[in-house]
Amino acid sequence: MRPTRPGQSAPPPGDEDGWNDGGVGPAASVRIASVSPDGRFVSLSFRGGASAEDGGGPPAVNTVRLHAAWLWSNDPSRVTLPSGQRTSTPGDWAASGRPAVAGAEVILCPIGEPPSSSDPGDGGTVCVPGPPPGDCCHPLAVYGEHLPWIVTRRSGPGDGGRAYLRVTWTSPSDGDGPSSTYDAEWLLRCCCPGDDGGVPRAETEVTPAHAVRRDGPPEWHGSDGASEESDGLFGDGVRLERGDDGLARIDYASVVDCGGTQDGSDGLFRLLHSVFRDGAAIVTNAPHSAGTDGEIPGVCESVASMSEADLPAGRVGRAMSGTGGLSHGALYGNVFHVRVGERGSNNVAYTSDGLCPHQDLAYYESPPGVQILHCAAVGSKVRGGESILIDAMAAAHRLREVRRGSFECLLECPATFVKQRDGACMTYRRPHIALERSAASSPSDGPPSGSDGEIVSVFWSPPFEGPARLPADSVGRYYEAYADFERMLGGGDAAGPDGADGGGDDDELSGYAREYTWQYKLRPGEMLVFNNRRMLHGRRSFSSGPDASSEEGQRHLVGCYTNIDDTLNNYRVLLRSK
Repeated sequence: MRPTRPGQSAPPPGDEDGWNDGGVGPAASVRIASVSPDGRFVSLSFRGGASAEDGGGPPAVNTVRLHAAWLWSNDPSRVTLPSGQRTSTPGDWAASGRPAVAGAEVILCPIGEPPSSSDPGDGGTVCVPGPPPGDCCHPLAVYGEHLPWIVTRRSGPGDGGRAYLRVTWTSPSDGDGPSSTYDAEWLLRCCCPGDDGGVPRAETEVTPAHAVRRDGPPEWHGSDGASEESDGLFGDGVRLERGDDGLARIDYASVVDCGGTQDGSDGLFRLLHSVFRDGAAIVTNAPHSAGTDGEIPGVCESVASMSEADLPAGRVGRAMSGTGGLSHGALYGNVFHVRVGERGSNNVAYTSDGLCPHQDLAYYESPPGVQILHCAAVGSKVRGGESILIDAMAAAHRLREVRRGSFECLLECPATFVKQRDGACMTYRRPHIALERSAASSPSDGPPSGSDGEIVSVFWSPPFEGPARLPADSVGRYYEAYADFERMLGGGDAAGPDGADGGGDDDELSGYAREYTWQYKLRPGEMLVFNNRRMLHGRRSFSSGPDASSEEGQRHLVGCYTNIDDTLNNYRVLLRSK
């Protein structure tokens, strides 16, 4: 077909003319919808390979608009190999005279077969960018199974192939300007989210259906979306062991002794996947101190006497980070001990008091990504001390449904998170809830213009909050909104010995806390591993009788943190091999 010129449009929807059948999924067929008269926009129509809802109707058509500046700066030829670094910036489009699109066409090319002089293709050989992997932001294959550039041919009529967009640019002088070639599936995946590109929100958003609960597994575990195990994600015949609560149980040795293998059967990948999918997991059979309650394998003489390098929590953390390092150790050390009287009880965690649901280190600009708490010892006469979790992102999702005004207030009003004592002076102000910004949002230096975006962060740490620095007219509204969310998250009563979650009136907010607060008493040798950016954690108060020995009354946990970026990178690299 001849290229589409500025001001031209494709045939109307329903007309089969102009479709190029290539690719899979939502880009099974592609065609130029139009090029704007000024050459500033190219509109591409993508038609999926299956009908909407697979109900036999016509395939869904999705049209995206691509600005000339965006196409210019994402030209695959402006990517340095093998690093993937860019040789042009968004500012280069203006510096180059704001080139416009002089023509655009969709071409199909077979991938994986060498060109031949006898090929009947239309237009001879062409050089196209190698198909980028599904997680790749680069416009060509910087990594993965394909070469960055592939010499192939244009397919003949009816031959099929992979779809590419070829753009010809205007030239400051007479004659043809330069041209650029883009992988069509990459364009659909990486264009503006307002055009429905990228990963669908339904696949990433955390809702109450994904949250841990008091009784039973998360609701979505029985849905089609939780089918990774049957799809062989963890290796042939490998299934996750899960408790009645739905959280994965993963053997300690399989995490720390896997050697970083990427065959899908090691415990490290299963642990990372569980923490980022479900919010938390439990590592079992870790070493623990002798003389604790119960006959549990893996006893060592004393975890307290181990070197920091050998402490089980640190070993798991270093494996998860992928860097061999831990994070956020300035205040409590890279690996810290949680027991009564530790560090002069300069944190309420070093007492026997209950802890309300909270996020650790919310006063950091970038709080820890993952927290690990290893139960090293629990004496036989310890009563209480159950660990609690509640999914803050899922709770915020429900708050928006039932108290939108409170949700919007917590989205707009910054709280003051603080850690100030001898040897510590840290403060950070931010709203309790953050949304993903899209093209419809306000500039980055202002609040979002709407409250319907995907929730990407919740910051909640009542024990470490200072005075809210707000206009007087906003204070009452903020305190009412805070009280609403606190009831949903369990409030102060959640940490009591009886676990009277929610407190206050028996309404839908406190009812949420009762249903979605996970409670579990860790046994020696178990580790609770959770996403600190998503899950709030706490503890019931605990005690032992007056006649208990120090050994019988001890409760000793060992903890550490990992950086969110390092840990996510490790997970994504392992996931890429699946």
